[in-house]
Amino acid sequence: MQEIFERVLPGITPGEKERRELKIIADLLLERINSFAQEFQVKGVLVGSAARDTWISGEHDIDLFILFPGTANREILETTGLDIARKVLFDADKIEERYAEHPYLHGMMNNYKIDVVPCFNIKDAKNIKSAVDRTPHHNNFVKRYIKTYEKDVRLAKQFLKTAGIYGSELRTHGFSGYLTELLIIHYSSFTALLEASSGWKPCITIDIKSHATHKHDNPLVVIDPTDPGRNVAAALSLDNVCRFIDIARNFLKNPCIEYFSKPAHKFVYREEIEQLLHRRGTELICITFHKPCIVEDTLYPQLEKMRNAVEKLLTRHDFRIINSNYIVLNADIYLIFELFETKLPKVKKHIGPPVWSKDNAEKFKVKYHKNPGNLSYIYIKDGKYTLNIQRVHTTPTSLFQSELLTCGLGKHITQTIKQDGFLTLSDHELFAIEHPEFRTFLYHLLTHKQDS
Repeated sequence: MQEIFERVLPGITPGEKERRELKIIADLLLERINSFAQEFQVKGVLVGSAARDTWISGEHDIDLFILFPGTANREILETTGLDIARKVLFDADKIEERYAEHPYLHGMMNNYKIDVVPCFNIKDAKNIKSAVDRTPHHNNFVKRYIKTYEKDVRLAKQFLKTAGIYGSELRTHGFSGYLTELLIIHYSSFTALLEASSGWKPCITIDIKSHATHKHDNPLVVIDPTDPGRNVAAALSLDNVCRFIDIARNFLKNPCIEYFSKPAHKFVYREEIEQLLHRRGTELICITFHKPCIVEDTLYPQLEKMRNAVEKLLTRHDFRIINSNYIVLNADIYLIFELFETKLPKVKKHIGPPVWSKDNAEKFKVKYHKNPGNLSYIYIKDGKYTLNIQRVHTTPTSLFQSELLTCGLGKHITQTIKQDGFLTLSDHELFAIEHPEFRTFLYHLLTHKQDS
């Protein structure tokens, strides 16, 4: 394994030129923040992997925090903090206001992604006033304990990235950078982390400082060394924990360099998708609509909510689902379901109350006596009144047109669909979309093949 690590590290470790470029930009921006120190009693701090020397070559992210006095009020933090951030990034490109618990600024400078985030300077992380106040404490802890482990952190991050399970964003539900660093600090090496994780079971708890104050019900629990009540791994999904366990076992059994490098995306031809679907004997239906103008961490929870809501809607109307997923492609969203069939018979078996439930039985008979949608007389089956009635919706398209907006899609998605509408696409219409990323998405939907 060590030989593989030695081959991987040169490609993921920043060289002197790259380090120098990052330092020049970070120092310039810190100097700008600190120029406001006397006027607003603020201080600039570089945080994140760039500050801790755990960043991967080619990943140009600079996270700068503007520390306001802990006694400042939130309104001053938000308004003055953004004003300072705008002045700091006055010559940056693609500036946009983003929102965590409060607003911050994101921009690009010389191909570096810059985040300038106002926060409160709180001495004890247990007394934070906003979630981002923890970050400087995380920074201090990791910088103190990470020395000599930087290579292991880089290997772990690259391993997770290749598997597609790195990143704490709500679209990923993966391992955050801070979580990865804590795991390396706890286990002391990447190899030890792999060996330990291959035997993990749900709800395993890691408490580096042995100071937890709460019990957490998550697949992986890593108590924040700076906040005894917080689980750093709370956003990590069960499936991604299990994927890590699986690839750790596979790598230990058969170590190879491919676990650290994503292969080039396979070009997928239309005929491949058509043949896959034909072999499976299933059909696809898609809801597509314009992407709302909101940040990713707001969009993806709403997409997940929409997927769950539409799955329940389809199931209630007897459409059987095998797979579902969504993709954001440029300005449009595609939510796709693989169904056993997209055309149901007009007849539907409707089961009523048990015969011995006298009051309910009478109501059922009154309601369905001479009902124009009846396709049979009322009969008794397994002790219950039963009736064959006419199905209201025989296709998902009809169902979506009638009920999509009633099933709970999330605020911004609902607004967008009400304003711009949506389309339903059949599998043949989906095959006609030639975008390579979309074809790859369909291929993965039908095969469950991981990028790694």
